[in-house]
Amino acid sequence: MDHLETPAVHRLLTSPAGRLLTSRPFEAFKTRSLPREFGAVRARAAADVALSEGPEAYLREVGAPPAPHLHDRIERALAQYARLRGAYDETMERWERVFWGDEESTPDERVAVERERREVSERRAKPTDIFGFLPKEHLVPPVKFETPSPEDARTRWHHELAEPERLYGFAESSAAEEFPRVERSATVRGPGTVEYLLRFRSPSPHLSDRATARVYEPADATDADLPTLVFHSGWGTFDDQLTYWPEEEYVGRALAPEGYRVVLPDAPWHGRRELLGRYSGEPYIASAPVGLFTLYSAAALETAVLTDWARTEGAPVVGVGGVSLGGTVALHVGGRCGDWPESMHPDLLFPAGMPGAIDQTLLAGGLTKLLDIDDALDAAGWTGAALHEFAPLLNPPKDPCLAPERVFPLVGTRDEMAPASTARALLDEWGVPRPNRREWDCGHFGVLANLIRDESFRTTVRRELDAAARNRRNRESVTA
Repeated sequence: MDHLETPAVHRLLTSPAGRLLTSRPFEAFKTRSLPREFGAVRARAAADVALSEGPEAYLREVGAPPAPHLHDRIERALAQYARLRGAYDETMERWERVFWGDEESTPDERVAVERERREVSERRAKPTDIFGFLPKEHLVPPVKFETPSPEDARTRWHHELAEPERLYGFAESSAAEEFPRVERSATVRGPGTVEYLLRFRSPSPHLSDRATARVYEPADATDADLPTLVFHSGWGTFDDQLTYWPEEEYVGRALAPEGYRVVLPDAPWHGRRELLGRYSGEPYIASAPVGLFTLYSAAALETAVLTDWARTEGAPVVGVGGVSLGGTVALHVGGRCGDWPESMHPDLLFPAGMPGAIDQTLLAGGLTKLLDIDDALDAAGWTGAALHEFAPLLNPPKDPCLAPERVFPLVGTRDEMAPASTARALLDEWGVPRPNRREWDCGHFGVLANLIRDESFRTTVRRELDAAARNRRNRESVTA
């Protein structure tokens, strides 16, 4: 029987040749390349809303200066992209019918449709061959900013600043039956896995879309009482819109065949939740700092729904983790869940490559200058003091809502994008035991490379999920 396969690039990254990814030269190269990479996807996102309006209007939508000398090339690129987007729309219509509609299909047919969707989706999401010339030959910004002023933000969010639980909590009147109903798609076979999608109305009052997540379970599972990990990706990732999604391989397809369930959510504005005219994750940066805490709060509440869903499926324990932005989401879950219904509380936390103080990271993190976030904040009037005012919404709380010995963090000692010093300071405040902490001698991209290549993270997840599941079953047998 046919099934989805692990991409060759993942096998290369986990081979001896993949050691290059953890080196200082590669870290420097990857960091320098970010503005151009995001410039190319900014050019694509603009094409989605200005496809037939001509080169001048298109460049305005990109946020780039006029470039009459490039008009002919831009027209050809837009025409080429129009054909690609037409193929993408046609593929997605069929995919929706097969996985969410009532179209009859065999397991092999679903594998074929999913393969086709990923291939055309990747070409649409990152068409560097079509738009790559623009950031190389012209001034294309990596982000089209819409930064609010501090005054507007204070006016809009003054209640939440006084009571952060308004942003990070469920309404007191919410009964269990009012929580979003979680829908499940048809399944597709993976490499030792059964995979499907979940969707539900986001519980955040500040978003109007559906939350989505991809689930991985053992192909030979006979029951649903699987220890479960909900794991969030980093900023700007395209998730399963690409043929290679690192978290899918080093977490989902690595752990599921061994008897675990892994849930990989799409963060707000990412992956399947990309907004028209924006690339995956762009609104998070474009409207900083408001975009940051809007995403953190929504993702935290959506994680609560997924945690509750996993328990209704029979999960004896649920861990929550993530890398980079996803690690920050995990810290917010661990620090904000105290007022949530008990079924939404995680048993364990596995944050990786995350800062501990977002207000400080916005001021001095490596991404700030690289993507011109500092200029956008300065132009809108954001000072260090103004950012610190919003620390109650931006930063994870200084006290965890679960026992600190159930937190297992991982940081890169040379990480400048998610400054390790701020992570250490928060973990100290939380009282996370030193033996629970792992530090790698690497930068931010080295953390991801090591998560892909190093077995120690997965070993920790397996050990702690299994131990927590045993403890719960022992307690239940004593009280039975």
